[in-house]
Amino acid sequence: MNCRKNVQYELMLGREATEAIAACPVGYLPVGCLERHGDHLPMGLDVIKAHRICCEAARALGGVVFPPHFYAGIHQMSEEALRKYTGEWGNLYTDATAEANLADIIQQIALMGIKVLVLYSGHYPECQLDMIRRVAEQFNGRPGIRVVAFSEPTFLGEGDHAGICETSLMLYLDRSLVDMTRIGERNYRDHGWTEKNAPENATAAKGEADLKRIIEILRREIRASGALA
Repeated sequence: MNCRKNVQYELMLGREATEAIAACPVGYLPVGCLERHGDHLPMGLDVIKAHRICCEAARALGGVVFPPHFYAGIHQMSEEALRKYTGEWGNLYTDATAEANLADIIQQIALMGIKVLVLYSGHYPECQLDMIRRVAEQFNGRPGIRVVAFSEPTFLGEGDHAGICETSLMLYLDRSLVDMTRIGERNYRDHGWTEKNAPENATAAKGEADLKRIIEILRREIRASGALA
């Protein structure tokens, strides 16, 4: 399969986009939320990470990456908690709006001709994973499009909130977005890091190895759908 260098749907030129989908009807939709990730990673880390990974996967496997969706992350936090943590944690959409919005987007992606869509959530509290699974179930088992609900801990068996895993991935994907000097004691209290998943132990080499594992898992998932030879 010829892998396209330009894999971002929004950057493709006119019919280049429709030709890309016809050649390889695989899509990637990176989703997540805006929230604090320690003090050493960006607020949009979940989606920035997911988008970069999806682009690497598309270059390796084929397909197109749709624009990242920063407002598709949920926490099921109380109104009191959301007010308390304004600007740090929480939702910009309500849970119901986020879920319905994702379903609408995927329905339109299916009409474009995408046969397999990787719904990649870089944000992964259990309520978020339940949501992307429910969205996937709306489309799977009926003709049209197969949706792969994907998150790092589901498939890699590990994951953390701005700890060693996410920090390692960003050190590899974009070192300019990481400032290790800003990690402090307050971050440990807020995020529940332990010695095992401390972000100070993160390395670009671990990030690269985890990315390769993710791409191989995605290769198997997409191939199982029949969209890859």
